[in-house]
Amino acid sequence: MTTSPADVDVKVRRLQPLRVLLSGRDRRFLRVTSFLLSQRGYDVYDTSPRKTLETAERARADVVLLETDSSRAMAARKIAALQALAVAPSVLVVVEGDDDEQERWQGLPAVRKWTPIEILVEQIEAAALARPTPLTESERAYL
Repeated sequence: MTTSPADVDVKVRRLQPLRVLLSGRDRRFLRVTSFLLSQRGYDVYDTSPRKTLETAERARADVVLLETDSSRAMAARKIAALQALAVAPSVLVVVEGDDDEQERWQGLPAVRKWTPIEILVEQIEAAALARPTPLTESERAYL
C-alpha cells in the first residue's frame, strides 16, 4: 500500500529561523510585535519606513510587515521596490481598522495591526511559503 503526500503528516524543521522585518512609525506596535515574534523563535528587525529597502536587503528579510498610512499607492510602490530586490521578501501590509479597511487593500496581502499573535504567526508562515523565488543572474541583467 502506498500513501500519497497528502496522507503523510510531515514536520519540517527550519535550519535557521525566519527573518522578519517590521517597518513602521508606531514604536509601540514595533516593540510589542518584535518581542512577541522573537519569543516565537523569529529573527526580528525593525526599521523606519524610510530605511525599509536598505534594511530588508541588509538583513535578507524573508517576510516584511509593512505598516502603512492610508495611501494605497505609496504602499504599492514600496512593495514593488521590495519585490525588485535580488532576494525579494514576502510582504504583508499592516492595516489599522476593521474588515472594511482590510478589504480596501484587496489584492495586497494585508493583516490587521493588532491581530492576535497566533494569527499573525500563521500569516507570516504562509507568506514565507509564498515568497518569490530569487532572480537568476540572467534575469538580474535585465533590471
